[in-house]
Amino acid sequence: MKACFSPIRWLRPGLCILALLFTLSGIGQGGNPFELSPRLDEPAREDSVAAPSDTGNPFDLSAPASGAAQQPTKVAPAKQAPAPVRAAQLEATNWRALLITIIGSLLVFTILLTLFRPQFGRAYRAFLNDNLLGQLQREREGGGGLPYYLFYGLFLINGGLFLYLLSQFFGYRIHPNGWIALGYCVGAVTAAFLGKHLLISILSYIFPIEKEARLYNFTIIVFSIMLGVYLIVVNMMIAYAPEHLTKYIIFGSFIPFGATYIFRTLRGLFLARRFLAFHKFHFLLYICTVEIAPVLVLVRLAMG
Repeated sequence: MKACFSPIRWLRPGLCILALLFTLSGIGQGGNPFELSPRLDEPAREDSVAAPSDTGNPFDLSAPASGAAQQPTKVAPAKQAPAPVRAAQLEATNWRALLITIIGSLLVFTILLTLFRPQFGRAYRAFLNDNLLGQLQREREGGGGLPYYLFYGLFLINGGLFLYLLSQFFGYRIHPNGWIALGYCVGAVTAAFLGKHLLISILSYIFPIEKEARLYNFTIIVFSIMLGVYLIVVNMMIAYAPEHLTKYIIFGSFIPFGATYIFRTLRGLFLARRFLAFHKFHFLLYICTVEIAPVLVLVRLAMG
């Protein structure tokens, strides 16, 4: 009987042999026979941290890449006006301050003269008459001194303006801004005169000259009122006169100043005549420290 060939008979041993060979092949490779190995090469690692990508959000903070040089932040310089423009603006400000101060002084003097014309007339007569000066002093102590203080304040402003014009003439710039420079000058003149009044008051408590000290303080006020009117005119002439005349106006104005100062000093000597024989040293010390030194300091400040 001829043998019959059946493929199923040989299929089972063949599958067993193939499974055995596949298992032995995976063991020989030392790994999992079902593990899939990548066919592409692994990408190279970068030594430095990659720079962060731009997310489009301006508020995101990201650390800079390591090893990368920090780029300095460029700050846009502030816009400044050209030097000629700034100089022209300062010059215009200075002239505006000068004009406003002069016009303001004229306006204030007109108002004060309208309101206190009798007091101004008595102050002018007391400037020449010692007896009337004593009468006005008693009136001031009785509570009628406000008009004289207002005229005195006008003198301090015009004295500061005169000092400012002197500094401009001699080329000494106190401050680039005219308003600030003018304020410094007015403050310097005010401090000098108030310091003088304070020192005289202190001396009146040290020495038995209280009555004479009060009268001399009022003498300074009356003489300053007259000088204040004179300074209004002088300041206008210095500010707006032609340049070739400014020098003569300034040096010519020193003559009335010197004459008024000498006249006031003589009036002060007349008030202190009964003390000069016994206090010559103290009188000379007062003249040098209170009368001469402030004038020299103000002139030095104006001339730089």
